[in-house]
Amino acid sequence: MGIDLYIENLMPKLTQKTCQLIQNREAKLHSIQWHIGESNVDKEFSEFAKICCEDAFSECNIRSQLKIQIEIPDLLLTFLEGDTKVSRKIELKSTKSRDRSVPGSTILNLDPNIWTIFCLRTTSGFELKYGRYHLGIAKGTHDLLQDRSPRPRLIFDNFQDPDEEPNEIKKSNDKFFYKHYAATAIERILNPKGRKSWQDDLIEEIVREVKRNPNRFKDI
Repeated sequence: MGIDLYIENLMPKLTQKTCQLIQNREAKLHSIQWHIGESNVDKEFSEFAKICCEDAFSECNIRSQLKIQIEIPDLLLTFLEGDTKVSRKIELKSTKSRDRSVPGSTILNLDPNIWTIFCLRTTSGFELKYGRYHLGIAKGTHDLLQDRSPRPRLIFDNFQDPDEEPNEIKKSNDKFFYKHYAATAIERILNPKGRKSWQDDLIEEIVREVKRNPNRFKDI
């Protein structure tokens, strides 16, 4: 098996095992300094996750010549075998917000399939989940358009439990969130819920224009 395919198959288990090791070492999580001054850089969390990922690699890897180097923040992985180098990344997220969510990346800069580990900090302790990034993206039925590039929130509960087998389904990055916005815009018009937005008037006018001049849009 080629190294690229091997690593593609390794990443789900490596992420899951890393998540499990972090969860099983909760005493260390309690000792972490989550803020440095005004910054919330989670540096110590990244350092701890790095140690867990190195241990996870030792357990999951069966390719004797394959080595790993890990840099932080997040987990920047470099797999080494002979003269071959393959780079991958595990995204790290943490929050103590009451809605159990965190701001996500902008859609323009997003890899929806990157493997992610999410730590929820609660008053009673810590909860861990993992999975491909797109699993955590918040999607409502009546989401408003955003003025800039969309930056959907990540919901902790949308990710997978550490003991759950990895969901390896990939999401195409071909404007998948624009399609979501289009669907929610139409839903707000056809099935209004809550406060009306100026965006609804705009969408209604666009729909009217399409209906008045359908030939203008035949090539879209």
